Amino acid sequence: MARPIDDTEESQRRKYEHHKKANGTLSYYLEQGNFIGAYVVAYSLLEDRIRAMYVVVQRDIHKVVTTKNDINAPFARIVDYLQKNNHLSKELAKRLYKSNDIRNTLLHDAMWEIDAIKEKNVSNVGDLRDEVSSVLEKLKRVIKRKN
Repeated sequence: MARPIDDTEESQRRKYEHHKKANGTLSYYLEQGNFIGAYVVAYSLLEDRIRAMYVVVQRDIHKVVTTKNDINAPFARIVDYLQKNNHLSKELAKRLYKSNDIRNTLLHDAMWEIDAIKEKNVSNVGDLRDEVSSVLEKLKRVIKRKN
């Protein structure tokens, strides 16, 4: 099922339910010590926050209709766009680029060493997600005040 890109009450409910389920899965994997599974879910949640910010900026600030291809653009391209348009700080963008490189390395390393991904890796991604979520919520409040 594709992520809704509008903000109707029904879409908001669906997004909430999907995030609730994903966070429940993340907690379950952490409890089980399944750090590979937890990392994949945590990173998906981080990517969702970045892509949600992209949609909000495009739709509510630039008044551009966002297509599925836009939303599915490479993570680094979306981070670059958000940073160049002053919606992400240069420092946060650098950390997001680095997280993308770390993700690729860790997932490839896990093929050879099943314990390559540690709980701290999952925690680091969760911290980034929380920071991006905070930036996104502030952005939404600014947009709401302007409208």
